[in-house]
Amino acid sequence: MIPVLIIPAVSRFDLLERLLASLDEPVGRLVIVDNSCNGATVSDPRAEYIRPITGLGYPGGINAGILQTPQAPWWFFASVDIMFGPGDLATIVAEMSDVDWPQLVTGDRHDTRLLRFAYGALNAECVDAVGLMDDGFYPIYFDDDDYERRCRLGDVEWVTYNGNIRHGENGDVGSVTIKSDDEHRRANSRTFPLNAARYVEKWGGMPGSEIFTTPYGLAVPLSFTRPDMAGRRARIWGSPPSNP
Repeated sequence: MIPVLIIPAVSRFDLLERLLASLDEPVGRLVIVDNSCNGATVSDPRAEYIRPITGLGYPGGINAGILQTPQAPWWFFASVDIMFGPGDLATIVAEMSDVDWPQLVTGDRHDTRLLRFAYGALNAECVDAVGLMDDGFYPIYFDDDDYERRCRLGDVEWVTYNGNIRHGENGDVGSVTIKSDDEHRRANSRTFPLNAARYVEKWGGMPGSEIFTTPYGLAVPLSFTRPDMAGRRARIWGSPPSNP
């Protein structure tokens, strides 16, 4: 059984329904993070909803789902635009079961059929070792690189699995959330380089060329994040609220 399935969703709830229809493993708690902030619902009666007043982003949505279910031994998160093949979830559940060391399972970054962090499973030991996602990489991108960096430095067992998981729509791999909406596409073109700059600031170089072995090169734990309210405001998709 998957103890908790967390799905942050900002759009394409039709694909979210497709994802839910592909589930062939029992789910203890199904948590939908409604980043659309418009009261969207799904047909699955098991769904519980986290409804922020402003979208939490992908890493922030994952964090919210974890923090709302702290009793779980491990958590599974997924993007709306994937669907699982027969037996994929059973394989991942078996990989995560009876594990008492820090571990994370996700897609292989070198396999173009499935973007890494389109799904992931991590246990409580992993969170204890390196912390939650850094939601300063808002609303998405470089959060996966950052978490992998921390996991590698924190001796978390990083397991890659693609199986028959499909990502995208009609064989078109990539974020359907961005591809399906011109406003999201334009917003992402603005926030992607901001997150890239934040990654360089945090680790001293782009992914694969990092210098620091602790966040910002400081004597801090791997779980450390630096609040940046101006940066958060600059990364809001849509029209940022004016100052009061």
